[in-house]
Amino acid sequence: MTPWGTLVIVVAYLLGLLFTGITDSQFLGWASVAGTGLFLVGGISGATVPQFWRLGPTRRQWWLAGLVGLLAASYCIGKMPTPANNDVSLFASHQEWRVTGQVMQMPQTNRRGKGTFFLKAQSIRGAGNRSSIEAPREVTGKLYVTAPLEPSKQLYPGELVVLKGEIYRTDESSQTEQSGFGDYLSRQGCFSGFRSRWVEFLPNQTPPQWALWKLRARIVAAQARWLGEPAGNLLSAMTLGRKAVDLPYEIRDSFIAAGLAHTLAASGFHVALMLALVLRGLKYQPPKAQAIAGWTALFVYVGLTGLQPSVIRASLMGAGTLLGLATGRQIKPLGGLLMAATLILGWNPQWIWDVGFQLSVVATLGLILTVRRLMGLLEWMPTTVATLIAVPVAAYLWTIPLQLLYFQVLPTYSVLLNAIATPLVAMISIGGFISAIAAIILPVAGSAIAANLYYPIHLLIWLVDRFNQFPGSSIEITGVKGWYVVLCYGIYAAICLWLWKIEKTAGEEENLPFLL
Repeated sequence: MTPWGTLVIVVAYLLGLLFTGITDSQFLGWASVAGTGLFLVGGISGATVPQFWRLGPTRRQWWLAGLVGLLAASYCIGKMPTPANNDVSLFASHQEWRVTGQVMQMPQTNRRGKGTFFLKAQSIRGAGNRSSIEAPREVTGKLYVTAPLEPSKQLYPGELVVLKGEIYRTDESSQTEQSGFGDYLSRQGCFSGFRSRWVEFLPNQTPPQWALWKLRARIVAAQARWLGEPAGNLLSAMTLGRKAVDLPYEIRDSFIAAGLAHTLAASGFHVALMLALVLRGLKYQPPKAQAIAGWTALFVYVGLTGLQPSVIRASLMGAGTLLGLATGRQIKPLGGLLMAATLILGWNPQWIWDVGFQLSVVATLGLILTVRRLMGLLEWMPTTVATLIAVPVAAYLWTIPLQLLYFQVLPTYSVLLNAIATPLVAMISIGGFISAIAAIILPVAGSAIAANLYYPIHLLIWLVDRFNQFPGSSIEITGVKGWYVVLCYGIYAAICLWLWKIEKTAGEEENLPFLL
């Protein structure tokens, strides 16, 4: 199969998944129409395009791409979560209920100072005096629980609890809370929330002797022991990602406003630093030993971060790079990105709507396609300085459309701040990894290593606060629609293809860059 054929088929699969979002989820029939449209486009392209583009995809490859697009749309619809016949969301009302279920994650603190977590519901009964003598009814499904903070802090994954409160539909939460929150919960397979006023701990329960969440809690506690808050929480977030750490919203919001949100989200940056640290420590070992150690580190890191799509994507690319190291073969970055994204979305197509996954893929694509050309424009600068400028500029340009779509805010000084803060962020992240490894073995040692990062962390916080105080630090742009984003990335792709064609004409490129 030709490189262009592979690219067209992969893009058709991704478009088939994306086209399922052109209408509201209650009109899923339209998604099949969109998939059929892709199938027709593939057929028409197969009949016409090869006559004008002889070195591009063949007729059969165009037809296969159209079929893949159709199947992708149907597959995404089939994988869309739907409530079961006995889903707990059916009991949504203003009545009080007693729900028994299993805690699914470590609770976190929301903006209102409440504990939040997902609960796997098992049974339900009324909370009134008369209802208490009724037999509980068996239910299924998730609940997004908001509960008092103090008892929430005592919960752990897998624990059975009884909650008393009110059930509400998640489509109501999208109106009362942040926009799109109900859609987010629905894509997690959660169709109802629970406002808990009371938590009952069932007796004769003990936490497991070993679990990944216990390792995560051990690392977070060790790093916060002498750093305190918010420095300790920030270090843990820069090591494991903010979804695995209860990071204060003040720090989270300030970093997002300044354009440093990627430092708090476990992604390719963190995976690359971790692998560099592992390979550096084993540089005198055989390549196969380095690869095995790298794969082990990736496996543990994915578990510690909580199976986040962006981390899995970066880890798959890292695993491919390690495979190339062990076999002596070169792995092309763009081919690795497409392969990783296809594997992840083949496993769970609904992850295509994960904002972190989208930003991670787009930023990585921008680095692959743009950094080399930006470095060429900055060749008059020292290489280190040029890299500090080219990397944030490339990531910034490619993530602008998605940032405007989801956040409606554009950080003005993001590129400058990233160029200044990148060495500091790298030092803190590497120190966080070393501290985490030491904390797993001996918590006091992890705390001692983390304590040395006190001044770098506070310097980073100070930089972020200062840049946010600059006049015009962010520009608010509202009304950005999905088709604007599609148009922007279409223009980006056209520019990249045009530059590739110029380079090919000049004899600088012999094949589709970075793909195979």
